Amino acid sequence: MSTTGRYFVRDRQSGRVFCVEPINRRDQKLHDLNWTNGGIDPVRGGAVAEEDSVITPGNGFRNITHLPPGSSPDGYIEMLLKGEGQAGQG
Repeated sequence: MSTTGRYFVRDRQSGRVFCVEPINRRDQKLHDLNWTNGGIDPVRGGAVAEEDSVITPGNGFRNITHLPPGSSPDGYIEMLLKGEGQAGQG
């Protein structure tokens, strides 16, 4: 995983590759110890701003999906792959 939180998942059976990028608009985070004083620390990675995302149709990505906060990208990918496996049966 990179400092931006971006990572790739490759399905061993199909060879399909998924790119995951956590998107975050905030460029600051609240630090619990400094909160009482109103202090903030800069974010040290872990997400990218939407305008800095590499996941765009112009970069060859298809079926781009934005998950709601708290959703698991890995769980979503598993669901997609299970759906594809069932569609190929029968």
